[in-house]
Formats: sequence, C-alpha cells, structure tokens
Amino acid sequence: MEVRAFIALLSPVLLGFSAAGAQPVVPSSNPAASEMAPGTGELGRLLGLPADGALRLSGVWVGNATGQWSGGVSTLAPSTPVEASNGAQQLLVEASLDLGKAIGFDNTWLWVQGLQVNTTPDAGVASGSVQGSNSLVAAPPLDRTELYEFAIRKDLLDGQLRLIVGKQSGSTQFANVNRPDGTQDARYEVSSLTSLAFTPVYSMPTLLGRLPGYTNSALGLTMTFQPDALKRRLYVSAGVFDGRGGLGDASEQTGLVPPSLSGPLFSIAEVGGGWVAGVSRKPGSLAFGAWSQGGETVVCSEISPERCFSEVGAWGIYGLFDQRLSSFRPDRDSSGINGFMSAGWSPATSNTMGASITAGLTAQGPLESRPNDSVGVGLSWARLNTREFLAQEFNANELMLQTYAQIALAGSLYLQPTLTFLPLVGAKSAAADSLSGLIQLTLLF
Repeated sequence: MEVRAFIALLSPVLLGFSAAGAQPVVPSSNPAASEMAPGTGELGRLLGLPADGALRLSGVWVGNATGQWSGGVSTLAPSTPVEASNGAQQLLVEASLDLGKAIGFDNTWLWVQGLQVNTTPDAGVASGSVQGSNSLVAAPPLDRTELYEFAIRKDLLDGQLRLIVGKQSGSTQFANVNRPDGTQDARYEVSSLTSLAFTPVYSMPTLLGRLPGYTNSALGLTMTFQPDALKRRLYVSAGVFDGRGGLGDASEQTGLVPPSLSGPLFSIAEVGGGWVAGVSRKPGSLAFGAWSQGGETVVCSEISPERCFSEVGAWGIYGLFDQRLSSFRPDRDSSGINGFMSAGWSPATSNTMGASITAGLTAQGPLESRPNDSVGVGLSWARLNTREFLAQEFNANELMLQTYAQIALAGSLYLQPTLTFLPLVGAKSAAADSLSGLIQLTLLF
C-alpha cells in the first residue's frame, strides 16, 4: 500500500476507513493520483449503508479552470492558437468491501474504482511547462471514462506483510511524497502533505509516463513488508506492473485497454523508514527507490513525427524526505508546518526528463478557527532531454514555482486558488516568465 514510517497505523486511512476520532479528510489537489481511497463514504450513507458496514461507497469530484496571464505558449501551430483560458474535471467513484465483516475472511479487502476525466484541448499547454502545471491534465485522450482500479488486498503475518493484486495505480504507492502524515494519535493524522496543483507532486518527473498511475493504471502485484522486530519503523516495498504504458510513442493506454502481463514489465522497489521527534511527536520519514522499464521505448518528434529514436530498457533511482517542522496546536489537532522534498535521476536517453527536484512547505490549519484550511508553496526543477531533435522542442531546464490556498467552504467542499510562475520554461515554443492562475473546487462524498 501507500507506505510510510507508520503504515500499520495508517492502514485505515489508506483503505478509506477513518479511525475513530480522526480529523475530516482534507484532499490533495489530485486525489485520484495520490490517495488510495479518496472520499468520505457519504455516498454510501446517503444510499442507506451503515457507516461501519462491510460495503463502503465513496468518491470525489474535482474541477478547475486556468488562465494564462503572461508568457507561455501562444500557438501550437500557425493556425491553432492556444486559448488563454481552459480547464479540467475529474470524477472518481469507489466501492470497497471488507471481506472480514462480510464473510469472515479477515484482513482482506476488495475495491473497484471508476474514473472519468475531461479536459479542454489546451489545458496544461498554455503555461509552457513540460513537467505539468495542472495535475488533472493527463495524456490523451482528453475525454475518458475507465475502470480505474479493481484489486484485492490481503494482510498476512499479523499485518507485517501486505499484498495487493489487480489493476492499480502505482503512483499512489511508490515515489509518492504526498502520502499521509501520521503519529500514534489519530488526532494528528492528515490525509495529504500538500495540495499543490502541479504534476511533479503526483508523478515524479523522471517517472512521468513510466510508473502506472493517473490516468493509466495497470495490472500488477505489490508487496510491503514491515517487520515487528524493527518496531515497524522500516519497510520494504516492491511492485511489478504491466509496462506497456511506459514505452513513449509506442505506449498503450493501459487505463483503457484490457489488462495484461504478457508484454514488457515495469518493476519498482522502495525502502524507507520514519521517526517522531519531540514531545509533540512531529513525524518525518526518508525513503529511497529504484525502477526498471522493460521493452523498447520509442521517442518521435512532435514537429516532424517521422523522426524517431528508440532505447531498449530504462532505469532510474529516486529519494523522498519529509518532516513536520512545527505544530501549531500539538495537543489538539494536526495543524502545523510540513516540509517535503523528492528527487529523481535516470540515465535513460528516452526519458523526457533525466533529473528532477521537487520541494515545498505546507501550513495546515494556520487559523485555530479554520483547522481544515491550508496554504503552501512549492518548486520543481527538471533537466529536460535535448537529445537529437528534442533540442528543437525543449529547453535544457525548467523551473516552476507555485503557491496555493485551500479553503474549506462547507462540509467536504474545498476551494483552491493557485498561482504558477515559471522563470525557466521547458517548452521551446513558450515565452519566458510564464504566469498563470488556477481556481479549483473539490467535493468529497
């Protein structure tokens, strides 16, 4: 599952079953890309299901609109101008079943998720960012409805070993710096470390298009081992997935085609651990991972599609770090300041980005009267691939800065204004000093 220093303590959150006394679930900017079971379960309760029953129905809707204020891309081609305003929406609905409660098959869960995504043709293009300034925007087709996940989880050895088999989103389980932050007290749990809207928080730039995730989940097997002998402070995770989605221009849309493991495979492993510091038990963690992509990756020029090059196999490494820096009300709730950083590197000549660093700060619940609000800042730098004809399409580096405020309006409805500035723009066709704005609504149910 989505592993961290205290994965055993967080397993109810990862499955979507809130622990008693836990705070309301505060969403990330892209719940389908970063959370195992987004939603509150209110959908099931509206249909008459008991809150503590075996079957749970939940989901999330997210919609945003963006405006390009200066710089960025003005045209995709001489006859196709880029619209200054565009947007995207995401709808995810999940049904999950606790087989222990249903038929006495303890420590076993099933879930199914449906996903719908719609974006305007120029969404995510106008800013000129190669990393992605709007995380709801994904690879074409721009409008898709898919069976996003169907999987079974089984816990063994008194919860020390967790296995998940099925079609799943690997980006919620590996290389995910936005995982829940928890201590041994449910009052201090938060569902995500940041609500930054740019893509690098939800898909590490050096893994973009490689690791199965939003919107191209894939059939696979994942395993997490967290031994009691080490007081569950350390974990080892590994996964093997259908790798057809990571082959560049030869990729399959694994979110839309029948699942298979007959083609090239994508493999990933991660090891990490965590700690709590001080009397207020401020949590932190550190993790390292490595990945390997099988098969032949093909890269073709967008300007001249007949020009291509290929690479057989690819690999890379990454690291994750986070630490709660201060707690505003340590004896009462999860408010405080969290810092995080992720970094990736790959020598693959077919990668769009060969190195990246993403970092940020989040203030959760800065006002005592509004514990579910948050504000944050972040930056993401990437070194782009300028091999051969790609030098005509990409600049050597991209630097993106973003700030946001997430405001709890009522119940599980959140409003999020966001500003994005790129002093170094990745797309060669984009003007420098790109400045754009985003406004987003998120509804959990």
